[in-house]
Amino acid sequence: MAEKKQAVKIVRVVIERHIPLTEKACPQCRKRFMGVKIQQYCSKACAKKAAYHRNPEAYRESRMKSYRKAKEEGKKQ
Repeated sequence: MAEKKQAVKIVRVVIERHIPLTEKACPQCRKRFMGVKIQQYCSKACAKKAAYHRNPEAYRESRMKSYRKAKEEGKKQ
């Protein structure tokens, strides 16, 4: 026997959360900002800058690799 599919009703649910903000200082640029408990940096730009400063050699090596690859592809054409 073929099983009968059950009817389904789709309901859109909107959840509203109230998260307390605290005043913090960004360790990268020293700017004061209001952020959630786990937020460390005032912006994504500061977070990326801090990540670069934690390991600059890996970022430089990656950029040099992509530069050399682009240069080789330019010569082939």
